[in-house]
Amino acid sequence: MWLVIALLPWDSDDLCRSEEPWGCLGVGLLLLAAVPLAGTLLGWALLRVAGVRPAGRVAFLGGLLAVLAGYLLSRAGVGAGGPAGSLALPLLLAASYAAAAAVTLPGTASPRRWAVLGAALLLLWPLTGVMGDKSVSDGVERELAASRVPLLAPDLKGYRILFPTAGKYSGTFDYLLLPPSVKPGADDREKRGVWVKVAPMVAGFAPPDACEFEGLGGLVHAAPCEQVAPDTWRSSRYDSTWYIAKRQGVIVAFTTIGPIVPESDVRAMAESLEVRKPDFFTGG
Repeated sequence: MWLVIALLPWDSDDLCRSEEPWGCLGVGLLLLAAVPLAGTLLGWALLRVAGVRPAGRVAFLGGLLAVLAGYLLSRAGVGAGGPAGSLALPLLLAASYAAAAAVTLPGTASPRRWAVLGAALLLLWPLTGVMGDKSVSDGVERELAASRVPLLAPDLKGYRILFPTAGKYSGTFDYLLLPPSVKPGADDREKRGVWVKVAPMVAGFAPPDACEFEGLGGLVHAAPCEQVAPDTWRSSRYDSTWYIAKRQGVIVAFTTIGPIVPESDVRAMAESLEVRKPDFFTGG
């Protein structure tokens, strides 16, 4: 019954337009509450027709387990709309109602069955978490393997890599270098970290008079710039400082904001650049 609801011909564009001013967010919140309720009521009606008694207990617990099963499927990194999700979702829904029947119907319910169900759910929580992390890591590695520029990165002395992203259409590769003591969501993350962008060389790159390169917000005209090492230049404007390195036929730009990150660290990063494998950026 949940699968029937999921496959109904919803027109998301029409729904979003009809729910002003909340838009798609309002539709999402509405469906989040309405779909489980509708699925539970439909399940109760079908169970009654099938002669299951008491249908209410099975429908309520089955609906609850179905919602939890869907969340665990998502937590494991399996999209409901993908091939694996299309196959797994009906099986999980059937298992949810079967488990509900096993622990609620007269003559079958027992404390032991409730304990088995609870233990299974407790075991699935960390297992799906590990599966989800592996799915994300594998996805990032596949994205990086298809990068159109070399995967250049420095030695990670006192820093770690976060948010590696290879632009499929822009042909660039970005990541953040952050000290282990700084949380990824910290308010001062931008001032205590170093953003790195690897990008194709632009036509106007002619240091020291013109150090144009593809920066975080588009093309950066970092001119003039001074040479600080072979094929490495430095430029600053306002509170931003850039180290621009020419390596492997591409440009690697290190961006810092403010004085917190020592420039000696950035110079060491530029000097230690090497082409890395995709798993270097995911810890694999």
